[in-house]
Amino acid sequence: MDDLIKRFVELHDQTRALIASEQISDAKKKYLDVLSAYQSIEHGNLDPLHKQIAHDHVTSLFKDLNSAKERLNVPYNLIAAAVLIIAFSILVVFNPSIVGLASLENTLVLPINQTFTESGLRTFTLADRPLSLAASGTYEGRAKIFLKQGNQLRLIMSSDNATGGTFTDFCQETCSIIAESNSIELFIDIAPNSSLTLDALTYKTERKPNTAPAWKGSSRTFKAPLGKPLTIDLSDYFTDAENDALTFASSAAEGLDVDVRNSVVTLTGKTAGTKSIVFVASDLEDVTRVSVSVDVA
Repeated sequence: MDDLIKRFVELHDQTRALIASEQISDAKKKYLDVLSAYQSIEHGNLDPLHKQIAHDHVTSLFKDLNSAKERLNVPYNLIAAAVLIIAFSILVVFNPSIVGLASLENTLVLPINQTFTESGLRTFTLADRPLSLAASGTYEGRAKIFLKQGNQLRLIMSSDNATGGTFTDFCQETCSIIAESNSIELFIDIAPNSSLTLDALTYKTERKPNTAPAWKGSSRTFKAPLGKPLTIDLSDYFTDAENDALTFASSAAEGLDVDVRNSVVTLTGKTAGTKSIVFVASDLEDVTRVSVSVDVA
């Protein structure tokens, strides 16, 4: 188990280094290694604290990869196909809990990016009923943020407890809450000659079961002309019940060149005959592999 933890830490640090050097495609491929190590930790006999720490690191890494993708202006569903290549070598069922262990929760972020100079109530709609609520942003002067629940105000953030004019993931009385719906009311308390910029709300929701991507193609046989490229958009052949963004990859075969760019795979036959390859689709929680035949003539 010590070796497993050591490997997890090494893979985690390597992924961080790739993100820092903006090698995002390589980072996403390395992230799959991290998920594999995390799965071993989750199903092992380690102390629950170690599992929780591993979960936190995996979740944080996932969020940072998403942020890197956004900074590079790459659409969510166009993550580099290299992420999935290593999945072919995983012999166990690959179902990583990237957003939490079975008993934990999803962590979501709602960007706000609003500045307030006057006190008042504001209503925000979250993706689901929150189990916690934290706020991040900046302030000048004195300001507070409360969650209004019925006749009660629960303190989220107070500038009295922050320093340097910034606050990150503050949840002073809202780290655990019971909300009746996904619509929340915040009371923004702004002192005279003060202001507050609310960058984002971070909240946890109940983790729901995930459905793996499914093949929707009518056939698993493709015909490719010898020496000429055949282009296939895998987004036309896979579907996801939750409408999650999908990432794609493909194996190769002798005599068949395979190039994957986002959701598009280009097959170029170098020798005639029937080639067997595997298409892969993932929603970053589950991986689906589909064996197909390519007749090159």
